[in-house]
Amino acid sequence: MPSLYEILGVSKTDSCTTIKKAYFKLARLHHPDKGGDPEKFKEITKASDILTDETKRKIYDETGMTDENMMERQAQGFPGFPGAPAGGFPFEFNMNDLFGGMFGNPPVGPQRGPIRKQRKPPATVQTIPIRLEQFYLGHRFEIQINRQSFCTKCDHSGAKAKETCRKCNGQGAVTQVIQMGPMAMHTTGPCLDCQGKGERMIEVCAPCNGTGFMNESRKLTVNITPGMRAEESFLFPEVCSDHPAFERPGDAQIMLQEDPADPAYRQFKRTGDRFQHLETTLTLSLAQSLLGGVIRIDGHPGYDEGLFVQIPSGSFQNDHYVLKGFGMPLPGNMGQYGDLLIRIQVTVSADQRARFVEHASSTWGPLFQDLLPTVECADDAVQHDLILQ
Repeated sequence: MPSLYEILGVSKTDSCTTIKKAYFKLARLHHPDKGGDPEKFKEITKASDILTDETKRKIYDETGMTDENMMERQAQGFPGFPGAPAGGFPFEFNMNDLFGGMFGNPPVGPQRGPIRKQRKPPATVQTIPIRLEQFYLGHRFEIQINRQSFCTKCDHSGAKAKETCRKCNGQGAVTQVIQMGPMAMHTTGPCLDCQGKGERMIEVCAPCNGTGFMNESRKLTVNITPGMRAEESFLFPEVCSDHPAFERPGDAQIMLQEDPADPAYRQFKRTGDRFQHLETTLTLSLAQSLLGGVIRIDGHPGYDEGLFVQIPSGSFQNDHYVLKGFGMPLPGNMGQYGDLLIRIQVTVSADQRARFVEHASSTWGPLFQDLLPTVECADDAVQHDLILQ
């Protein structure tokens, strides 16, 4: 029985991206909707599902196991976040460093006066740039965040033991009498001894070192499926830091956007009601426009070595062609793709223009002479001194 690697025509050292590309090429060939063998399609799909999942691939490499249900149970023995390979994730990084503290670390230290807590803060939104290839092939990465949670040992007060403030008698405020000549003015302000809390700390909570907060690490999984589009988002409920002003921590919303640094977006534009089509412009020379020929389109996310297209002869400025099935994958429709829309642009070099002018009458005259309109006028009325600028 061939191995999963042999089924997809890849090697054990190939990356996940290479394996995905091999699968997409085979899926085009064997998809039942295109007349392929359903069993063969299931076989390559199963091989791709296992080899593009880091955990399942590791289990397969070590045990040869291909039953995905058994793999799920086996994966529970791996440390860390579900689906994590031994030794950690290759995409692990500190979310606070990356997103500039988007998870809202709360202020550390005592807060003056009672706080009327709101239920939950608004979600924090952060955009992540995604390359066209990642939208085409799919992509998964893990994000490690550091957040602060309320210390449960001291009910986030920072104190292991407290006592009623004697100066304000637990009121959190003190009244003073200020004598101004014959008048006495009564002022009330926060008690400085207890900082307005009405209680004084007599023993610091050791686990949180008196801050009222504990540091914890959490991992988030962002799984981009093939064909997903920009502006789609992932919501992670209540992963931001706890804050004294709110009953619950805030949500994090990760929004996808096209990576402005990816040159593929300068070559291709996503269009269509589901952004399933790719649109590009091909620039032809005069010779290619008149005679046609094979053109290599670079940058297509599914074709590392370029996509080769036969351009028909007589392709002129602003002509539009459609190449069916060479656009983006359709989410939820395995093996189906949008179209590649090609717009023609023609540029004429000085050399090709001169050659065309020199042979135009002899080459094209017999074909088009009878189609030229006849204009009645005297010979000396015709102006021949046109200058090309």
